[in-house]
Amino acid sequence: MSPVSCTDLGHNLFLIDAGMSGQPQRLSCYLFDTPERVLVDCGPSNSIHHLFAALDELGIRTVSALAVTHIHLDHAGGAGHFADRYPDARVAVHPLGATHLADPTRLMASATRAFGEQTMRDHWGSMRPVDPARLLPLAEGDRIPLGGGRALEVMHTPGHARHHVAFVEAASGACLVGDAAGLAFPPSHAVQPATPPPDFDPVATIASLRRVGARRPALLGLAHFGPHPDPQDALAAAQARVAEWVDWFEHAGQGPEPVARFRRWVLDEHRRRGLREEEVARYDGFTFWDTQVDGIRHWLARRGPAA
Repeated sequence: MSPVSCTDLGHNLFLIDAGMSGQPQRLSCYLFDTPERVLVDCGPSNSIHHLFAALDELGIRTVSALAVTHIHLDHAGGAGHFADRYPDARVAVHPLGATHLADPTRLMASATRAFGEQTMRDHWGSMRPVDPARLLPLAEGDRIPLGGGRALEVMHTPGHARHHVAFVEAASGACLVGDAAGLAFPPSHAVQPATPPPDFDPVATIASLRRVGARRPALLGLAHFGPHPDPQDALAAAQARVAEWVDWFEHAGQGPEPVARFRRWVLDEHRRRGLREEEVARYDGFTFWDTQVDGIRHWLARRGPAA
């Protein structure tokens, strides 16, 4: 793929295809090319050279802040590399994630246990620490200046991760939701949850999605991938799919080969909703099935027997 892929979304907001894992339409980063430039998410270090090339193509030499929706490696694994290249940029992150960006040792060890060393090399790469003095802790209602009277408003949106945040911007009508609504790849934009351990919580996920929906965003920017053509439909579908996935595990998930059976069920549901085989294969190839299963089962174990 070309290392440079940028889309002008209007209102000085750009979508940058981060070229994650060397593939197009796998991770969206969002740039506000405003007087105080802010980039939302940077992707893993393995593919950050694609992001740097895109910023160079846009003529970007300075960035005020990198704002990360959460610290999972596909969103913030390259944060230290980004901070090294843009020494004036602060790195804005929820306080629960800030410690891991300052010292990524535990985060890298946990990710390696979850994904294995080969996947870590192939998809994510290494992490560099971010100077704690450059970290900007984010809380509900905080505002990150964009200049010209504009700002990103922070929403704490736990569910996918306890430290997950979304960013709302008034002029563009955008709500950049990271992984809060899961995956929705073009052309169908079918919504599929993202349920990794250890923090996945369907109750918190649905509550966060309802709060986002109440803001009536004109542009719903997903990380995987891009703006959804129907924000309210996407948010409703995300809530429904999360409930369906948990229900499957409560009623059909007991027994042998749960990962294989769950994968078949999810992909068959995509087919039932009209996706073509090439798009079903795309969802299949972009889903880490073991971790999705582990996240739901981990939450069910924490919750205990249903009332």
